[in-house]
Amino acid sequence: MKILSDFDGVWTDQAGEARFINESFVQEVSRDLDLPEAVARAEFEGFLRAAHEAPDQHGWWPRGFLTAFVDEDELLATGAVCRYLDDGGDAPGAARWREGIREAGHPSAHDYGSEKFGPAMRTYLQDHGHRLVDGSRELCETLRLAGVELVIVSNSPTTKLQKLFAEAGVEEGDGLRFVGDARKWWVENEEPRSEYAGRRVHLDRPYYREILTREQPDLVIGDVASLDLAMPAAMRIEGTLGASTQLVLRQSPGSARWAVEQTSLEQGERLVDRCVPSVLDLAALATGA
Repeated sequence: MKILSDFDGVWTDQAGEARFINESFVQEVSRDLDLPEAVARAEFEGFLRAAHEAPDQHGWWPRGFLTAFVDEDELLATGAVCRYLDDGGDAPGAARWREGIREAGHPSAHDYGSEKFGPAMRTYLQDHGHRLVDGSRELCETLRLAGVELVIVSNSPTTKLQKLFAEAGVEEGDGLRFVGDARKWWVENEEPRSEYAGRRVHLDRPYYREILTREQPDLVIGDVASLDLAMPAAMRIEGTLGASTQLVLRQSPGSARWAVEQTSLEQGERLVDRCVPSVLDLAALATGA
Protein backbone atom coordinates (compact mmCIF):
# COMPACT_ATOMS: atom_id res chain seq x y z
CA MET A 1 0.00 0.00 0.00
CA LYS A 2 1.18 3.53 -0.76
CA ILE A 3 -0.02 6.50 1.30
CA LEU A 4 0.44 10.05 0.09
CA SER A 5 0.10 12.41 3.04
CA ASP A 6 0.05 16.15 3.50
CA PHE A 7 2.26 17.44 6.32
CA ASP A 8 1.18 20.54 8.28
CA GLY A 9 -2.24 20.04 9.80
CA VAL A 10 -1.92 16.27 9.46
CA TRP A 11 1.35 15.45 11.21
CA THR A 12 1.27 18.71 13.18
CA ASP A 13 -1.47 20.46 15.16
CA GLN A 14 -1.78 24.08 14.02
CA ALA A 15 -4.77 25.13 16.11
CA GLY A 16 -2.65 26.83 18.77
CA GLU A 17 -0.59 28.60 16.14
CA ALA A 18 -3.72 29.93 14.42
CA ARG A 19 -5.16 31.22 17.69
CA PHE A 20 -1.88 32.94 18.54
CA ILE A 21 -1.61 34.62 15.13
CA ASN A 22 -5.19 35.87 15.23
CA GLU A 23 -4.78 37.23 18.75
CA SER A 24 -1.47 38.83 17.86
CA PHE A 25 -3.12 40.52 14.88
CA VAL A 26 -5.91 41.87 17.10
CA GLN A 27 -3.33 43.25 19.53
CA GLU A 28 -1.41 44.94 16.71
CA VAL A 29 -4.60 46.53 15.38
CA SER A 30 -5.54 47.66 18.87
CA ARG A 31 -2.18 49.41 19.22
CA ASP A 32 -1.93 50.86 15.70
CA LEU A 33 -5.53 52.07 15.50
CA ASP A 34 -5.76 53.07 19.17
CA LEU A 35 -8.70 50.77 19.85
CA PRO A 36 -9.50 48.86 23.05
CA GLU A 37 -8.49 45.23 22.55
CA ALA A 38 -12.01 44.03 23.26
CA VAL A 39 -13.36 46.28 20.49
CA ALA A 40 -10.68 45.23 18.01
CA ARG A 41 -11.30 41.55 18.82
CA ALA A 42 -15.08 41.83 18.44
CA GLU A 43 -14.75 43.67 15.14
CA PHE A 44 -12.18 41.16 13.83
CA GLU A 45 -14.56 38.33 14.68
CA GLY A 46 -17.37 40.18 12.88
CA PHE A 47 -15.26 40.56 9.75
CA LEU A 48 -14.31 36.88 9.89
CA ARG A 49 -17.95 35.82 10.19
CA ALA A 50 -18.76 37.93 7.15
CA ALA A 51 -15.90 36.31 5.21
CA HIS A 52 -17.20 32.86 6.14
CA GLU A 53 -20.57 33.83 4.70
CA ALA A 54 -18.91 34.33 1.29
CA PRO A 55 -16.30 31.53 1.13
CA ASP A 56 -16.11 31.74 -2.68
CA GLN A 57 -14.49 35.16 -2.21
CA HIS A 58 -12.24 34.56 0.78
CA GLY A 59 -9.34 32.24 1.57
CA TRP A 60 -5.87 31.77 0.10
CA TRP A 61 -5.33 33.69 -3.16
CA PRO A 62 -1.84 32.98 -4.56
CA ARG A 63 -1.37 34.13 -8.17
CA GLY A 64 -4.88 35.57 -8.23
CA PHE A 65 -6.66 32.22 -7.85
CA LEU A 66 -8.62 31.09 -4.79
CA THR A 67 -6.79 27.87 -3.95
CA ALA A 68 -8.35 27.10 -0.52
CA PHE A 69 -11.44 28.45 1.22
CA VAL A 70 -11.39 30.48 4.44
CA ASP A 71 -13.51 27.96 6.35
CA GLU A 72 -11.07 25.11 5.67
CA ASP A 73 -7.99 26.38 7.51
CA GLU A 74 -7.86 28.55 10.62
CA LEU A 75 -4.52 29.99 9.48
CA LEU A 76 -6.36 31.75 6.64
CA ALA A 77 -8.37 33.96 9.01
CA THR A 78 -6.22 37.10 9.04
CA GLY A 79 -5.75 37.04 5.27
CA ALA A 80 -9.49 36.62 4.75
CA VAL A 81 -10.25 39.52 7.09
CA CYS A 82 -7.80 41.74 5.23
CA ARG A 83 -9.30 40.84 1.85
CA TYR A 84 -12.77 41.50 3.25
CA LEU A 85 -11.65 44.99 4.25
CA ASP A 86 -9.96 45.65 0.90
CA ASP A 87 -13.09 44.49 -0.93
CA GLY A 88 -15.12 47.15 0.85
CA GLY A 89 -16.81 45.01 3.51
CA ASP A 90 -19.25 47.04 5.57
CA ALA A 91 -19.47 45.17 8.88
CA PRO A 92 -19.32 47.45 11.95
CA GLY A 93 -15.85 48.96 12.28
CA ALA A 94 -14.68 48.15 8.75
CA ALA A 95 -14.45 51.74 7.55
CA ARG A 96 -12.53 52.69 10.70
CA TRP A 97 -10.04 49.85 10.16
CA ARG A 98 -9.45 50.82 6.53
CA GLU A 99 -8.86 54.44 7.47
CA GLY A 100 -6.60 53.53 10.39
CA ILE A 101 -4.54 51.13 8.29
CA ARG A 102 -4.04 53.81 5.62
CA GLU A 103 -3.06 56.37 8.26
CA ALA A 104 -0.52 53.84 9.60
CA GLY A 105 1.19 54.01 6.20
CA HIS A 106 -0.15 50.91 4.48
CA PRO A 107 -1.72 51.04 1.01
CA SER A 108 -4.07 48.15 1.77
CA ALA A 109 -5.23 45.85 4.53
CA HIS A 110 -3.51 43.01 2.65
CA ASP A 111 -0.20 44.86 2.90
CA TYR A 112 -0.79 45.50 6.60
CA GLY A 113 -1.75 41.91 7.33
CA SER A 114 1.22 40.52 5.42
CA GLU A 115 3.55 42.62 7.55
CA LYS A 116 2.02 41.24 10.77
CA PHE A 117 1.55 37.56 9.85
CA GLY A 118 5.17 36.48 9.41
CA PRO A 119 6.54 37.88 12.68
CA ALA A 120 3.60 36.44 14.65
CA MET A 121 4.19 32.99 13.18
CA ARG A 122 7.92 33.15 13.91
CA THR A 123 7.28 34.26 17.49
CA TYR A 124 4.88 31.37 18.05
CA LEU A 125 7.27 28.78 16.63
CA GLN A 126 10.17 30.22 18.62
CA ASP A 127 8.20 30.08 21.88
CA HIS A 128 6.33 26.81 21.33
CA GLY A 129 8.39 24.92 18.79
CA HIS A 130 7.24 23.01 15.74
CA ARG A 131 6.95 19.29 16.20
CA LEU A 132 5.08 16.23 15.07
CA VAL A 133 2.03 15.02 16.99
CA ASP A 134 2.67 12.51 19.74
CA GLY A 135 2.84 8.96 18.47
CA SER A 136 4.26 9.86 15.05
CA ARG A 137 7.42 7.78 15.46
CA GLU A 138 5.44 4.72 16.49
CA LEU A 139 3.05 5.23 13.57
CA CYS A 140 5.91 5.37 11.08
CA GLU A 141 7.32 2.15 12.53
CA THR A 142 3.92 0.43 12.35
CA LEU A 143 3.53 1.44 8.71
CA ARG A 144 7.06 0.31 7.88
CA LEU A 145 6.52 -3.10 9.44
CA ALA A 146 3.25 -3.44 7.50
CA GLY A 147 5.13 -2.80 4.25
CA VAL A 148 3.40 0.53 3.64
CA GLU A 149 5.17 3.11 1.50
CA LEU A 150 4.63 6.56 3.01
CA VAL A 151 5.21 9.68 0.91
CA ILE A 152 4.90 13.02 2.69
CA VAL A 153 4.01 15.71 0.14
CA SER A 154 4.13 19.29 1.37
CA ASN A 155 4.37 22.86 0.16
CA SER A 156 7.14 23.25 2.75
CA PRO A 157 10.79 22.60 1.84
CA THR A 158 12.01 19.01 1.96
CA THR A 159 14.67 20.05 4.48
CA LYS A 160 11.94 21.16 6.92
CA LEU A 161 10.28 17.75 6.70
CA GLN A 162 13.57 15.92 7.18
CA LYS A 163 14.44 18.04 10.21
CA LEU A 164 11.10 17.68 12.01
CA PHE A 165 10.84 13.95 11.43
CA ALA A 166 14.46 13.46 12.51
CA GLU A 167 13.72 15.35 15.72
CA ALA A 168 10.91 12.84 16.33
CA GLY A 169 13.31 9.97 15.76
CA VAL A 170 12.28 9.16 12.19
CA GLU A 171 14.72 9.18 9.27
CA GLU A 172 13.87 9.23 5.60
CA GLY A 173 14.28 5.90 3.81
CA ASP A 174 13.02 2.34 4.25
CA GLY A 175 9.56 3.12 2.92
CA LEU A 176 9.44 6.81 3.91
CA ARG A 177 10.03 9.60 1.40
CA PHE A 178 9.61 13.37 1.49
CA VAL A 179 8.47 15.52 -1.42
CA GLY A 180 8.80 19.18 -0.54
CA ASP A 181 7.94 22.36 -2.45
CA ALA A 182 4.96 20.51 -3.91
CA ARG A 183 3.12 23.70 -4.94
CA LYS A 184 -0.30 22.18 -4.46
CA TRP A 185 -1.53 25.75 -4.28
CA TRP A 186 -0.37 26.58 -7.82
CA VAL A 187 -3.36 27.05 -10.13
CA GLU A 188 -2.41 27.57 -13.77
CA ASN A 189 -5.74 28.55 -15.34
CA GLU A 190 -9.27 29.47 -14.27
CA GLU A 191 -10.70 26.24 -15.70
CA PRO A 192 -11.31 23.39 -15.25
CA ARG A 193 -13.18 23.61 -11.96
CA SER A 194 -15.55 21.26 -10.16
CA GLU A 195 -18.34 22.23 -7.79
CA TYR A 196 -18.57 20.81 -4.28
CA ALA A 197 -21.23 22.06 -1.87
CA GLY A 198 -21.67 25.21 -3.95
CA ARG A 199 -17.94 25.94 -4.09
CA ARG A 200 -16.14 25.87 -7.42
CA VAL A 201 -12.73 24.31 -6.86
CA HIS A 202 -9.82 24.91 -9.23
CA LEU A 203 -8.38 21.74 -10.76
CA ASP A 204 -5.63 23.01 -13.08
CA ARG A 205 -2.87 22.30 -10.55
CA PRO A 206 -0.04 21.00 -12.75
CA TYR A 207 2.60 20.47 -10.06
CA TYR A 208 0.32 18.51 -7.74
CA ARG A 209 -1.10 16.55 -10.68
CA GLU A 210 2.40 15.52 -11.74
CA ILE A 211 3.19 14.24 -8.24
CA LEU A 212 -0.05 12.27 -8.02
CA THR A 213 0.44 10.81 -11.50
CA ARG A 214 3.96 9.70 -10.65
CA GLU A 215 3.19 8.31 -7.20
CA GLN A 216 -0.15 6.59 -7.90
CA PRO A 217 -1.14 6.40 -4.20
CA ASP A 218 -3.69 4.02 -2.77
CA LEU A 219 -4.69 6.58 -0.13
CA VAL A 220 -4.37 10.37 0.07
CA ILE A 221 -4.78 12.21 3.36
CA GLY A 222 -4.90 15.95 3.97
CA ASP A 223 -6.53 18.52 6.22
CA VAL A 224 -7.69 21.02 3.56
CA ALA A 225 -10.12 19.35 1.18
CA SER A 226 -9.89 21.77 -1.74
CA LEU A 227 -6.11 21.92 -1.58
CA ASP A 228 -5.24 18.29 -0.76
CA LEU A 229 -8.13 16.14 -1.99
CA ALA A 230 -9.92 17.85 -4.90
CA MET A 231 -7.15 17.08 -7.40
CA PRO A 232 -6.96 13.34 -6.60
CA ALA A 233 -10.78 13.19 -6.56
CA ALA A 234 -10.88 14.60 -10.09
CA MET A 235 -8.11 12.25 -11.22
CA ARG A 236 -9.97 9.28 -9.76
CA ILE A 237 -13.02 10.22 -11.84
CA GLU A 238 -11.02 10.67 -15.05
CA GLY A 239 -9.15 7.39 -14.50
CA THR A 240 -5.63 8.76 -14.04
CA LEU A 241 -5.77 7.50 -10.45
CA GLY A 242 -7.22 4.15 -9.49
CA ALA A 243 -10.94 3.89 -8.79
CA SER A 244 -10.14 2.42 -5.37
CA THR A 245 -7.93 5.36 -4.28
CA GLN A 246 -9.09 6.47 -0.81
CA LEU A 247 -9.46 10.17 0.02
CA VAL A 248 -9.19 10.92 3.73
CA LEU A 249 -9.69 14.21 5.57
CA ARG A 250 -7.81 14.71 8.82
CA GLN A 251 -10.70 16.30 10.67
CA SER A 252 -10.09 18.92 13.34
CA PRO A 253 -12.53 21.07 15.34
CA GLY A 254 -11.91 23.78 12.74
CA SER A 255 -12.62 21.61 9.68
CA ALA A 256 -15.22 22.95 7.26
CA ARG A 257 -18.61 21.35 7.73
CA TRP A 258 -19.18 21.12 3.98
CA ALA A 259 -15.96 19.08 3.59
CA VAL A 260 -16.87 16.69 6.41
CA GLU A 261 -20.32 16.18 4.91
CA GLN A 262 -18.79 15.06 1.61
CA THR A 263 -18.56 11.54 3.01
CA SER A 264 -22.33 11.07 2.66
CA LEU A 265 -22.25 11.54 -1.14
CA GLU A 266 -21.68 8.99 -3.89
CA GLN A 267 -18.03 8.39 -4.79
CA GLY A 268 -18.25 10.23 -8.12
CA GLU A 269 -19.66 13.33 -6.40
CA ARG A 270 -17.35 13.68 -3.40
CA LEU A 271 -13.80 14.66 -2.59
CA VAL A 272 -13.73 13.07 0.88
CA ASP A 273 -14.38 9.35 1.44
CA ARG A 274 -13.85 9.34 5.19
CA CYS A 275 -12.70 11.57 8.04
CA VAL A 276 -10.28 10.67 10.81
CA PRO A 277 -9.51 12.73 13.91
CA SER A 278 -5.79 11.96 13.86
CA VAL A 279 -3.00 10.91 11.54
CA LEU A 280 -2.51 7.99 13.95
CA ASP A 281 -5.64 6.42 12.45
CA LEU A 282 -3.56 5.64 9.38
CA ALA A 283 -2.30 2.55 11.20
CA ALA A 284 -5.76 0.99 11.24
CA LEU A 285 -6.55 2.09 7.68
CA ALA A 286 -3.30 0.61 6.37
CA THR A 287 -3.37 -2.66 8.29
CA GLY A 288 -7.11 -3.25 8.40
CA ALA A 289 -6.97 -3.48 12.17
